[in-house]
Amino acid sequence: MGDFLTIYETLAFTRKGEVEMVDHGIDLSKVISDLFILGGVTDHITPWKATYRSTQLFGSDSVTYVLSQSGHMQAILNPPGNPKAKYYVQADGEAPLPPTAEEWLKGTEEVAGSWWPLWISWVQQRSGKKKKAPAKLGSKDFAPLDPAPGRYVMEPC
Repeated sequence: MGDFLTIYETLAFTRKGEVEMVDHGIDLSKVISDLFILGGVTDHITPWKATYRSTQLFGSDSVTYVLSQSGHMQAILNPPGNPKAKYYVQADGEAPLPPTAEEWLKGTEEVAGSWWPLWISWVQQRSGKKKKAPAKLGSKDFAPLDPAPGRYVMEPC
């Protein structure tokens, strides 16, 4: 817990290579995979402007930022069919994200409904072809340990 608080207090991830975990330096600018980052308008734990700043820390050329019109948990748990749901997304989805949250917000469009369908589409565009699930679990090298849901679920605490 102390390490987490130190990273939080010092904003260490904002300084390239200054964080070390398990003998490895962490430099978020080296992360080049596509990113989908979500914030919540009224999130009191991770304020949306702080989550937006994370879009500028990574080395990816493809970052999608979505701002859900809810608080901390409600921003995430906002399924399709919720009549009150809405979110904001950059109007020109192909343009690079601007450096500040304020600039980004000026270039957004409000979308009625849950952000989940947008995320599903985003994931599907980056996924391979669908294939059938294996008929049985494990492989010749890795046998399954226990049937679902797993032994740890059934063991008393």
